[in-house]
Amino acid sequence: MKLALAAASAAILTVAAPAAAETEFYGTAGYTNFGFDDIDLGGAQLRAGMNFNSLFGAEVEGAFGINDDDVGGIDVELDRQLGVFGTIRQPVSPNIEVFGRAGGVDVEAEGSAGGISASASDDAGALGLGANLFFNERHGVRAGYNYYDFDESADVLEIAYVFRFGGY
Repeated sequence: MKLALAAASAAILTVAAPAAAETEFYGTAGYTNFGFDDIDLGGAQLRAGMNFNSLFGAEVEGAFGINDDDVGGIDVELDRQLGVFGTIRQPVSPNIEVFGRAGGVDVEAEGSAGGISASASDDAGALGLGANLFFNERHGVRAGYNYYDFDESADVLEIAYVFRFGGY
């Protein structure tokens, strides 16, 4: 999956380069919560994205754990999450837009108890919905919900600050 994420990122940048004059770049920094059946893990997340035009774009993101969970005496923590998404968005008003996204993620977590630890990594398809609320042309907040399709699916909630670098 790591190779697929890197290849998808390179393909997105290659396709987007000729349209740079029309491209809007943005970044986000925020908190994300990964909810599995019996486990809730929190992470600090960074995202870089580009909107190719007023409707379509792409995002790459990464997160690392900041809130662990205890399950039956086992400390579970998020090591990292990486993802690549295609996006579609629709402005609702001059300051609000809703978006949908589809892509793939790779997540690694670790569990430890009694001085013994083990880690596991898995990749999954992912779908998400959310909204951006902008206070002005550059600054805003983002809230979203994502579904990760692991063997045991995850519901992922996010809240983030958004900064737009430029626009079409």
